[in-house]
Amino acid sequence: MDKKSTISVFSDNEVMLREGDTGGEMLKIISGKAALYLHFGEESEYLIGVLSEGKCFGEVSLLAGKPSPYTVVAVGEVMTMRVTADQFESFVRDNTRNAVDIMKNMASRIVMLNANLNLLANDLSELAKSSDKSSQTLNYTDITQKIRMYQIAGLTSNFSDLA
Repeated sequence: MDKKSTISVFSDNEVMLREGDTGGEMLKIISGKAALYLHFGEESEYLIGVLSEGKCFGEVSLLAGKPSPYTVVAVGEVMTMRVTADQFESFVRDNTRNAVDIMKNMASRIVMLNANLNLLANDLSELAKSSDKSSQTLNYTDITQKIRMYQIAGLTSNFSDLA
């Protein structure tokens, strides 16, 4: 563990990372488990996976500067190690197994997103063919449901084997 890293303890049901946040840090679970949700606390809340000891999250925001695609919530007490952007390079150098895991997770997301985009394009094409030809418009609700289905399927496949 990097001597400069910060250890944090989260209580049961405490939000560790919120969907949409662009944090400059990654967290590695030292002990405990964390649940990943889409739309946490909303009517459309959806559990996409559970991360266990040794797993990292927040790397997308850290590396890409993009908002987190999910909310992470503590399941019981969870102890984490925070790795900031300034510490990330040395963390990867000193923890090669974690670096490989991070790369595998990101590669898996890319492959799944590409596959889902192709499936979504095919489904939208079918919706267009089956829609009312006189109006030449697609039902917005149908399109939104299809997009959400593929978004959830892609995220779920990335985290189903991480526990």
